[in-house]
Amino acid sequence: MLKVGIFTDTYYPQVNGVTFTVKSWIDGLVARGHEVRLFYPSGDYKPQKNEFPSRSMEFRFYKGYKMGLGLDVLKHAKGLDVVHIQGLFNMAVTGYLISRMYRIPRILTFHTPVDEYIGYITKSKRAQAVLRRMYAVWQRRLFNSCEVVTVPTGVIKERLEGMGVRNVVVLSNGIDTNFFKRVDYAAFRRKYNVPDGKVIGFCGRFGYEKHLEDLITYADEFDGTVLLAGSGPAEDYYKKIAAGKKNVMFLGFLGRAELLAFYSNLDVFVFPSLAETQGLVALESMACGVPVVGANALALKETIVDGFNGYHYTQGNLSELREKLALAYENKGRLSGKCVEFANQHSTENTIEQLVGIYENAVGRRKRR
Repeated sequence: MLKVGIFTDTYYPQVNGVTFTVKSWIDGLVARGHEVRLFYPSGDYKPQKNEFPSRSMEFRFYKGYKMGLGLDVLKHAKGLDVVHIQGLFNMAVTGYLISRMYRIPRILTFHTPVDEYIGYITKSKRAQAVLRRMYAVWQRRLFNSCEVVTVPTGVIKERLEGMGVRNVVVLSNGIDTNFFKRVDYAAFRRKYNVPDGKVIGFCGRFGYEKHLEDLITYADEFDGTVLLAGSGPAEDYYKKIAAGKKNVMFLGFLGRAELLAFYSNLDVFVFPSLAETQGLVALESMACGVPVVGANALALKETIVDGFNGYHYTQGNLSELREKLALAYENKGRLSGKCVEFANQHSTENTIEQLVGIYENAVGRRKRR
């Protein structure tokens, strides 16, 4: 049995792909008999067994994001076999210090291309350039201090290696393929008054980098309904763009159970984002048999396979989006089965099995030194 310390900059009550990944990994590791201690920024969430919140402060540049102060959790970190960092900032520093203090290996999982989000901090192009250079130096030093850096796709591996990062391993974040399956969605459509006919949509965090303006603008020529589920810092911005469009519906935040019906009721999931390291919502959609049309950028280049589980388009090019949506509708029957096949390759079970191997190799190498 391994004793694993996970240090994350993001956890409940904040809901996003990182939170769900961390939680699913913890559950998977515990189910296999390992002990996991979680260290995360405090918030309006009651900690469960072996969850240790660190005092935190609001990050004023990004609504809902907390910064853990870190050092107040040191007393709970004795006896760990391995440290697993799930972030790049305050809690990452805490994980780094603890691994150094107890001379145990540290693994890091890269979730978010932070340089894509610097625009939230400042609109000054000069200041953005300075921050990107500072971040690149910090990222490379932190990553290269770890035994292994895991990334969810080969595209991101190549990106990091191009920045001078060593020991990068591809490890899918994974999805619960026992949970994400196609379900009956009639009650869902009645609850939200979704009209009969064609339905396309998106769910997730509403950030500017998601570029939902593509989907909202396309609604003007779409002979069906566009559904947008979620919330985030760009929500008001997207609602202003959608003002007066009767076929665009904002559903708000949906719980995990309702997500199944949301995905299942879509004909096509549209994913215009330029900042994905894997795109878990795309995999969840595919697991429900729904093809994805997404931006030909970062990890979506890999998560979407043209003509197999969806199609790529150039973000901002609405004529190309129209063309690829037409193809998705035309080939929906064939794509649907391939989507499920592709999603099953990214099960959480497969991920946890590989993750335990990474831990055991790192611990073994450290003991042999």
